[in-house]
Amino acid sequence: MAPRLDTLDGKTIYVVDTKYPLTKLFVQEVYNVLREKYPKTNWVFRDKIGSYFDDDPKLWAEIKENGHGMVMAIGH
Repeated sequence: MAPRLDTLDGKTIYVVDTKYPLTKLFVQEVYNVLREKYPKTNWVFRDKIGSYFDDDPKLWAEIKENGHGMVMAIGH
């Protein structure tokens, strides 16, 4: 696991939906709650291509280049 950030202020954190069936609304609500609770953080919502099992090299490269962290929803 990556080391914890000392703060979320000023950081860019990605919220990634793997499109597990029937979770889109939940992941969007998590994103909305995080944006409200941590307004000094830049939250970015992205859908991953394919399913949880499919690779998404473009998304991973974007997150590595622009992000400080990621929250990925993998289903229920």
